[in-house]
Amino acid sequence: MLINLKKSETELREQINKSLRTEVRKAEKSGLEIKYDPNEEEIQQAYELYLQMMKKKHIPVEKFYYLWNSDKTKLIVALFQGKVVSYIQFSLDSPIDIQKKTKLCALETIANDDEYKHLCGNSFLYWKGILYMQSLWFEYLNFNGVDYEGGGDFSSLAHFKRKWNGIELTCISKRNLFSFLYWKYLRKYAFIQKCVYFLLVSFFPKRYLKY
Repeated sequence: MLINLKKSETELREQINKSLRTEVRKAEKSGLEIKYDPNEEEIQQAYELYLQMMKKKHIPVEKFYYLWNSDKTKLIVALFQGKVVSYIQFSLDSPIDIQKKTKLCALETIANDDEYKHLCGNSFLYWKGILYMQSLWFEYLNFNGVDYEGGGDFSSLAHFKRKWNGIELTCISKRNLFSFLYWKYLRKYAFIQKCVYFLLVSFFPKRYLKY
C-alpha cells in the first residue's frame, strides 16, 4: 500500500477513515508528546516496545537490528508523562522507481505499550510520520503489506492500514517452497510460529535473540 505524499495535508486528512481522524484528534488532546530526535534512553525504551511486540507475535529478532536515527532511517517516538508509549521507524533508503523517478520512503516497524493503547499513539504516529515524510519531499510512503489472509494480528493490521485509503498494489515476491508455505498457510497458527522461532534461535544463536 502506498500513501500519496504529493497531496496537501488537508487532502490527506480528508482521505483517511473517519474513525482514524477521531483517534488523531483524541491523541492531540491526550497530552502525547512527539519527538523526532529521541535521546539514547528514549531509543532504548522504543526498542523494548519492539521486543515486546515481536515476542507477543512469536517473531524471531535478528541481533543486528536496532532502532536509530541516521541518513537511512527515521525514528519518531510518542511520550506520555516522559515515558515512551509508542514509536514508529521509517526507512529513508527505499528503492526509487528509475523510470518515473519517484522518491519513496517506507514504514519499517511500529509498536506501542498496551497499557497506553487508549491514547491512540500508533494512529497519531502514523499521521505525524506521514506529514514528516512529506516535509522531507518524499512523494510516496510505502505502508508495506496489506495481508487479509494471515489471520489474527495480520488481518487486524491489514484492516487498520486500509483505513488510510492508500493505493493498494498487488505484488508477487519470489520465495522458496518453505517460505511460500509458511507465509501462505502455517503462520496462521501460533504453535507453528513458536516452533519456527525455537528452531531459528536454536540453530542460529549468533543471528537471533532468545527471549
